[in-house]
Amino acid sequence: MADAERPRRSGILYVDTSALLKLLVREAESKAIEIELLRWDKLATSVVTEVELPRAVARAREDRPNAVIDGSVVLQSIFTSAAIVPLGPHIISGARGVGPIHVGALDAIHVASARSFGSELAAVATYDKRMQNALALIDIEVLAPA
Repeated sequence: MADAERPRRSGILYVDTSALLKLLVREAESKAIEIELLRWDKLATSVVTEVELPRAVARAREDRPNAVIDGSVVLQSIFTSAAIVPLGPHIISGARGVGPIHVGALDAIHVASARSFGSELAAVATYDKRMQNALALIDIEVLAPA
């Protein structure tokens, strides 16, 4: 089935920083995640992405300047069209309980933020292996298109 013919997905796709970064720093998975994100009507991310993503792009610009695209329009579009989960007491409490223990604090916040959508959450797009493991433990579908 051609990419344009792929069916729309319902529910909310939570997108973490590692997935969004591939839109701004060209990597092998960049086109695949771009196509996947276009299949969803509802995207969400955490407010921490508003800090993580620009910093990650700045690091990539130093390390691999030819791979970084001008993403100001992309960033603005993401942050205006996606539901942004605030960092409130419910998320903080949920993040404390994310396992396994090797999941970093920001990834735990992403997991708790995704879980906050309850049954509306369809999947989480992430390329972070520790976060993928944490999501598998709680039976949340992970998307990491290659």
